[in-house]
Amino acid sequence: MNKDKSPQEMILELYDLFSTFKRRIEDPNYIQIENTLEKLVDNQNEMKEEIRGLKKQLLNPFNGVIVENKKNSEFRESHEEWLKEFDKIIEEHKGVVRWKATIQKIIIAVLTASGAIGSFILSKYIG
Repeated sequence: MNKDKSPQEMILELYDLFSTFKRRIEDPNYIQIENTLEKLVDNQNEMKEEIRGLKKQLLNPFNGVIVENKKNSEFRESHEEWLKEFDKIIEEHKGVVRWKATIQKIIIAVLTASGAIGSFILSKYIG
């Protein structure tokens, strides 16, 4: 403020400034803008909290999503190895079953031949 103004002029100037300030504060547009800014700040703070929570869930070293994904990958790899071993065991089992069937056929053929020879010998010497 200038020194060449009278106290009354300075008071009137201050009064004008306060009245314009009061009008701005009471202006509905100003109030709406202020409320919108407050909501924006609140929403931003909520978003920060949610992001912190998500970050904790993702990066938790004990049960976070990344750890669970790694555990899942390890299980899948071990399961694939187990499936290879299982397929090998199944093929060995099928081989044993084929061998058993072949041995059974050979034993039946030998028993049948022995029975035929025994019948031939019995019929020749007994009958």
